[in-house]
Amino acid sequence: MSIDELTKEITRYQNELKLPDDYLFNIVEFTPAEVTAYRNKQAALTVYQAVLKQVKRLYLLSLSPAQLLAKLTTIKQVNQLSETTWLAEMNVNVADLPDFKAGKKPTMVYVTALNALTKKYNRK
Repeated sequence: MSIDELTKEITRYQNELKLPDDYLFNIVEFTPAEVTAYRNKQAALTVYQAVLKQVKRLYLLSLSPAQLLAKLTTIKQVNQLSETTWLAEMNVNVADLPDFKAGKKPTMVYVTALNALTKKYNRK
């Protein structure tokens, strides 16, 4: 992705999170000079990639387990995964299955599962 594409994606996540630039720059611990370079699109491409990665994490952690479970289910359906394959890809323990499917596990469990599926199936 280009810097323009990355900043557009970052802005999209910021809007979802209602996260102003000042808060974002505080989260990613930018110095005033880094903020200026970022805003002028003069920072290294890797800086924008790192910011996007961080803001995506924040976004996923802002979702409820039910919302994340819906995303996981969509990936299952789109990729026509069997229940067994789907659960194995997410590394869901059989003993945890009822709570997992009911959305009763901690948010991070669903984020980790989503990251595993996204990595393998390249879905957002």
